[in-house]
Amino acid sequence: MKGLFYVGLGMQLFGLTAVGLCFISGIRMGDYGRLELLQLVVGSFVFYIGHYLKGRSSN
Repeated sequence: MKGLFYVGLGMQLFGLTAVGLCFISGIRMGDYGRLELLQLVVGSFVFYIGHYLKGRSSN
């Protein structure tokens, strides 16, 4: 079950990084394009799936 914890943690870090890069890119460019929107949605999805997996590993 420890492996599931670390997979979940890695997914959370990846998702958080993707969302952070999206925001930085949007601030730098002054507008959000389709790529940034996709990055935001996918990053959020990966983050929450990682959160779910990490929570399941603690039981």
